[in-house]
Amino acid sequence: MSPHRYVTIFLIILVLLLSSGCVHKNKDFTDIEQSDDIAEDEQRSDLDQKDIDSTPKIKSPLTGLDIDAKYEGQKPLAVMIENEYKSRPQSGLDKAGVVYEVMAEGGITRFLALYMGAKCDEIGPIRSARPYFIDYAMEFDSIYVHYGASPEAYRDLQKQKINTIDGIYDNVTFWRDPSRKKPHNAYSSEERILKTAEKRGMLKRVALKLWNFNDTNETTSGTALDSFKLVYYKNYNVGYIYDPTIMMYKRYINGAPHTDRKSGEPIYVKNIIIQYSNSKVIDDEGRLRIDTPGSGKGYYISNGFVQEIDWQKMSRNSRTIYYDKDGLLLKINPGNTWIQVLNQSSKFERNEI
Repeated sequence: MSPHRYVTIFLIILVLLLSSGCVHKNKDFTDIEQSDDIAEDEQRSDLDQKDIDSTPKIKSPLTGLDIDAKYEGQKPLAVMIENEYKSRPQSGLDKAGVVYEVMAEGGITRFLALYMGAKCDEIGPIRSARPYFIDYAMEFDSIYVHYGASPEAYRDLQKQKINTIDGIYDNVTFWRDPSRKKPHNAYSSEERILKTAEKRGMLKRVALKLWNFNDTNETTSGTALDSFKLVYYKNYNVGYIYDPTIMMYKRYINGAPHTDRKSGEPIYVKNIIIQYSNSKVIDDEGRLRIDTPGSGKGYYISNGFVQEIDWQKMSRNSRTIYYDKDGLLLKINPGNTWIQVLNQSSKFERNEI
């Protein structure tokens, strides 16, 4: 065989060997890339699984929204929150499932905020009890949290055998915020209140069914209402403006957005119930008596619409029942509810804030 032929054969073999090596190398790189892709997919899947909350859920009797199932049958927490101008902005009203706003002495309102599974870590400023707030708290079979009380309210708390946590006699559940002056600086949290309630044996299970919720977020029948103002007193009014992008009302106090102290974010409300009740001054301090048992007129506002309603409360510890214009039980949308209790002379001004 000629030398040239040997050279040719050698070159062919060399090319084949090199080609084979490249194939193996490319295969190795492909395997590495595929392995990396699989690892990334698995990691992404793990992260997705972590993002999914697998905790069992129930529907909150306060809001109709999902909360952890461990709260099933638990008594709600009903907390007295101040609204004097030195107490603003308050903490935790944005996380309450239900809030009552009712006139107190001095031409200013006070709040009763109800919590269940909200995990709210700052609530306040917490202030003293009044008899009519006790009546609203009893509707929910709640644990009543306050800092002091009027003489009549203390008598009622004993007579009605209310589960109560009073800051006057408790320096564990409550704390004082040094950045604010007394008495506008008493705070607590849902966790602290629950710990105290558990130690005192208050967390017995109850069968709680409060609202007649719509199955879905429905447009309310009635008249369109984009904004309105409630005049409680000559120097105090509450306003709401509807935000159609989130289907909730943004809340205002004296024309300025009502915000949460901790987050700085405005308070939004899904359902607003206006409830007219009779009231009168009962002492030299200007304290009020408000007819909580009884009946009257009102309005239900949600999803940009308002409709007339009637309400009835048979006794101090019975539920207030709300009826639509056809005399049927009022159905409300899932979400938080603010109940604005007004006296008969208070103004409801539409398309104003």
